[in-house]
Amino acid sequence: MKAKPKKIEEVKGSTYLTKLRIDPRTVIMVRTKESLKNWKAKYPDAVELV
Repeated sequence: MKAKPKKIEEVKGSTYLTKLRIDPRTVIMVRTKESLKNWKAKYPDAVELV
């Protein structure tokens, strides 16, 4: 028997807004504009990735 794939339901807030490179080795994914603003305040040289 084949296993049926589980239906994936999108949970509100589960999609990411953008990726943020905070230093040469570290890339984080942020979900909200507020968290993006907080990370940019902590790391002003951070670069947003598409």
